[in-house]
Amino acid sequence: MGRAIESAFKAPTRRYATDELPPREPLRAERAVAVGARACEQLLQRSDEAFSLICAFIPRATFESLAALYGSTEMVRQQRLTAIYLDQPLERHLRLAHTLVPDAKSIGAMFGPFSSAERELFNKAAEAEGLSPVSITLAETDNPIEKLQPVVRQSDVFLALPDSALFNRATAKWLLYVTLRQQIPVIGFSRTYVEAGALAAVYSTPEQIGRQTGELLLQLEGGLPLPGPAFPRYFTVSSNPVVARTLDLKVPDDAALAELIE
Repeated sequence: MGRAIESAFKAPTRRYATDELPPREPLRAERAVAVGARACEQLLQRSDEAFSLICAFIPRATFESLAALYGSTEMVRQQRLTAIYLDQPLERHLRLAHTLVPDAKSIGAMFGPFSSAERELFNKAAEAEGLSPVSITLAETDNPIEKLQPVVRQSDVFLALPDSALFNRATAKWLLYVTLRQQIPVIGFSRTYVEAGALAAVYSTPEQIGRQTGELLLQLEGGLPLPGPAFPRYFTVSSNPVVARTLDLKVPDDAALAELIE
């Protein structure tokens, strides 16, 4: 990702691993980029320094939690903090789902401790896309396999959203098995999910987020103000042709899909 940042920024950068940052020496930089949540928090702990911080390749919920945690610092109060999220906007997931399953009338999803705030946004975005939302919020003590079955039965397509507390390997494997058995397509959030049996997924690669980060640095170098946090501008679509044939769905190639939902 560092190379992608430098390529778009058109200038070299000083790079540090998270365990290589000088503990007391100031960075002496006008702005810094933190790749990932751990690096973001490490640099937020240096918020007494004068640099602006871009947290890249970080889930939105994680960034918002860190911004709240360090909300009293000068960096946050002076709006010297922004982000380029790892996750995609809900609308992008929903457009992909509706493009692949144009006859779908309902879309299912489940939410947990790290994504429950998204449920209302999901409901509104689904309705705007012409889909009836079928969703559930799981508590930490709930059995996701048991709670998910009625949601799956009511859905024409199911959207798997990233939530580390929900989508462990066992739950993901079970969800893909049950939905495929019931002929319900799953839209995932990574290439790995597609390879495991989802119909398709939309996600951004480290190189794509690195490109966007480098472009932002270039804009800041030109005098533009630090913008607010943003979703990825560049993204990739992957589909599973074997699953498409099993579900008897005609799926365009991945490049065409990306153009259709852009």
